[in-house]
Amino acid sequence: MQTSEHGSPTLLGASTRRIEDDRLLTGRARFIADVVLPGMVEAAFVRSDVPHARVRGIDTGTAAECPGVHAVFGGAEVDLAAVPDRMPWVRPVGHVPLARDRVRHVGCPLAVVVADDRYLAEDAAELVDPDLEPLPVVGTVEQALADDAPLLHPEWGDNLLLSVEPDTAEVDAAFAELRTVSGRYEIRRQSAAPLEGRGVVAEYRDDRLTVWTSTQAAFVVRGMLSAVLGLPERDIRVITPDVGGGFGQKNEIYPEEYLIPWLAMRLRRPVRWIEDRHEHLIAATHARDTTIDLSAAVREDGTIAALRGRVRTDLGSGEIFPAGYGPSLVSVGSLCGPYRIPQQAIAVQGVVTNKTPTGGYRGFGGPEGTFAIERLVDRIACEVGVDRLELRRRMILDPQDLPYETAAGARLVSGTHRDAFERAVDLGERMLTEEREKVGPAALLGVGYATYVEGVASTTFSITGTWSSQDSADVRFDADGGVTVAVGVSAMGQGAHTTVATLVAEALTIPVERVRVVMGDTDTAAFGLGSWASRGALVAGGAIERAAEVLRRKGTAIAAHLLEAAPEDLELTGGRFRVCGSPGSAVSWSRVAQSALNRTFELPPGVDPGLEARAVYEPPGLDHVPRPDGKMNAAAGYTNATHAAVVLVDAETGVVEVLRYAVVHDCGRVINPLTLAGQIHGGVAQGIGGALHEHLPYEDGQPLATTFTDYLLPGPREVPEMVVEELGEPAPEMPFGVKGAGEAGIIGAPAAIAGAVEHALGVTGVDVTPLTPSVVRGLVEEARS
Repeated sequence: MQTSEHGSPTLLGASTRRIEDDRLLTGRARFIADVVLPGMVEAAFVRSDVPHARVRGIDTGTAAECPGVHAVFGGAEVDLAAVPDRMPWVRPVGHVPLARDRVRHVGCPLAVVVADDRYLAEDAAELVDPDLEPLPVVGTVEQALADDAPLLHPEWGDNLLLSVEPDTAEVDAAFAELRTVSGRYEIRRQSAAPLEGRGVVAEYRDDRLTVWTSTQAAFVVRGMLSAVLGLPERDIRVITPDVGGGFGQKNEIYPEEYLIPWLAMRLRRPVRWIEDRHEHLIAATHARDTTIDLSAAVREDGTIAALRGRVRTDLGSGEIFPAGYGPSLVSVGSLCGPYRIPQQAIAVQGVVTNKTPTGGYRGFGGPEGTFAIERLVDRIACEVGVDRLELRRRMILDPQDLPYETAAGARLVSGTHRDAFERAVDLGERMLTEEREKVGPAALLGVGYATYVEGVASTTFSITGTWSSQDSADVRFDADGGVTVAVGVSAMGQGAHTTVATLVAEALTIPVERVRVVMGDTDTAAFGLGSWASRGALVAGGAIERAAEVLRRKGTAIAAHLLEAAPEDLELTGGRFRVCGSPGSAVSWSRVAQSALNRTFELPPGVDPGLEARAVYEPPGLDHVPRPDGKMNAAAGYTNATHAAVVLVDAETGVVEVLRYAVVHDCGRVINPLTLAGQIHGGVAQGIGGALHEHLPYEDGQPLATTFTDYLLPGPREVPEMVVEELGEPAPEMPFGVKGAGEAGIIGAPAAIAGAVEHALGVTGVDVTPLTPSVVRGLVEEARS
């Protein structure tokens, strides 16, 4: 048992085993493909192999006559409403789950076949004959923005889903007086690659729809199903089974999630669809694909007085909800990092092209913004003639600077920005020295750093136009003193059950084993917006803290009556209410629960039977829309970290090997160090993939990486020895003092690795990822010349 800063016992900070792991590791988990219902049939989709075309017709006759086929539908036969466009600040897309008039990317669903099993459905799908009239392809952002560009949505008049132009007057004044240093920074197209793909099962029984889906946000799915299917939310139940990884990609709502329920209602029998990996790489949302043009007005000492520039993202066809422009806004909010940069004016363009829609992916714009500012700082250091680390020291926030509002509007209340940076530098320089002793002085060895802040528990209103940031918890005692807690966050492998159980046990001073957690079912869980943006521990914790306070007050009143003592004389510790100074006079939660639920005649006057509480928590201080000055505090809190990466570059092959890695991190109070380390290790592994390997190239609208043969993921050999250190003290502005850490590992990796490659080669301008061997060989030639 740990002790808190006040010396009292606490469960927080203890490295305990995750309560869900036994079930997951022994094959007793139930993933979406494990959902099998009596009479269930299977669906397969016919997808466009043309990137841009007009749909003239779909011939389904031959497929419908195949043995075992129950139905074949084209878009014209599906009477679903268009997915609502609820964001007035972006162009309306009006996309429908099954294409009717036009396809805008390879992988767009054209028709669906339902058969006795997936094999029969796939065979029949090959006989569906779509009549597509090819249209000019918009293959790149440059093509999309050309004056004579073909238009994906002719009613718009251009190919901009989103365009934001800030007021630059104050920033322009700084640029008129000071030196300018500029760069273009690009993170190319990637995709999340969860171990489990997407999938949906639906059943319509007794005038009620039940949908099992691999999602991060069950209640949001329910709300969107209601809008598109035309059913009241009360007649829809959404269940999230075990989810084998989400990473933001499963926080989108896909055409299949509307179509499979529609089929179940139409056919009056359960229907299932399970994504294969080829479908995943062409139809599940892509990510990143962002170019940031960034300029700094630089003082004589190299520090930055102002930033201006543009974040431009290739959104693919834009046919997804929530729309894929959200990461661009987060990139804008990330550019100042933990630095004292007084002003910024950053434009945003979300451009549509004939590619798979872009959506959320772990980091959600944070890696892009951090990559740009850290690369620019290194460029400034080179041009001004200042050591790259010394320049950061001149700008980084000190404790006395807090609270601090960044130029983008983020309110930083707590953090260890300078301490994390200095500790990471110590680790990085030591790792570099140790590796140099192993490989010799001639090897191309380098170390790079990235320091940043990460917004956690952000509002979702700016990308959904509907939901904001709240979450709920129902905490209920049983008569034996056990507790059931129902929460609105969801699990996808990140240890959410353990986190929630630990917080409940901490708040009520009971063992974790006495807590049962319910989540991922809209009929039994408390309303919530799911797990994304590193929000789970914070918002669930806030609701749990409030519900527990209600229970503690009621429990104290009942215990005081049983002990014939004054409530103010009681303290709760170790699951027992005891009279202060008299340890022998005490009653347990079990005894209190018996009185509240069974022996109700023992309750004090005015206290009703029952021992349960529901609470809702919405983080304070959030801006759900931009303020009049354009600034926005879009997150409930901000973690900080610095990454250090040591790399070895092979000059002949261009291969970059990450030898050592360190993360010094501050997420406030740590709930479980093992879970936190797992989150950061996994995030760094994904960051290494994005920095060195993962890329989804296109040619004339055709995807060139449609299997894992072409889309390269890091394996165990590519993930190095890693040091993770936590600096944080309890964050005073947050429930339980916690902030969140789900995306911390991935945000700094691209910038730190690029900086290390630049350091190894002795060049500037390592401004694009992934740093594939061909890219690195070009840099080596530049260094040699």
